Amino acid sequence: MVDPADIADAGETADRGSGISGLGLVAHLIFIVAGGLLVFCFAAALSPALTAQSAAACRSLEPEPRSGPAPEFAVQDLSGAPVALTDFRGRLVIVNFWATWCEPCIREWPQLERLAERFAGRDEVVILAISVDSDPKAIAPFLERMSLTDTRVRVLWDPKQEVHKSFGTDKLPDTYFVDGAGQLLHAFINVRDWGRPAAYQCVESMLAD
Repeated sequence: MVDPADIADAGETADRGSGISGLGLVAHLIFIVAGGLLVFCFAAALSPALTAQSAAACRSLEPEPRSGPAPEFAVQDLSGAPVALTDFRGRLVIVNFWATWCEPCIREWPQLERLAERFAGRDEVVILAISVDSDPKAIAPFLERMSLTDTRVRVLWDPKQEVHKSFGTDKLPDTYFVDGAGQLLHAFINVRDWGRPAAYQCVESMLAD
């Protein structure tokens, strides 16, 4: 025969087992939540460090910080086809404004081409050189004289000569970094030596964000 006391002891043992299992589940959930909070806090703390690292990589080029959406524009390539800033969403866009009659632009162009060569085949970055010349027929002969006929820079033309003004300046050359979401990152007013390693590292730091 089964002793009723044995049955009672078995029930108490089962209850104790259920209680321990429940406590273990709660502890496990607390561990998961706490771990998630730690990861979140770590990422939040790391973000300013990454931003500072990115700024440090570009410091020698003396950028002017910019923020907010980049002005949208619609220009033309050298065959007359329309090109818009929105065509390059998801990519870092380096926008350079120049003209064939601009002496500093002439000095800067070979450096811009060197930068484009460094990023050849990298789909995540595109370099646009938007001419503000009044006559687009002047562009091709200029590129030929500069031995830039096969440049990896995308050469464009602004028929209204107004896009660079929407970016906030009348000076040439000017260069702007626009991120994949269409937000302004940096402005580089006047000539920069885009062919040196520091420029390459600066662009790489933008891609790492």
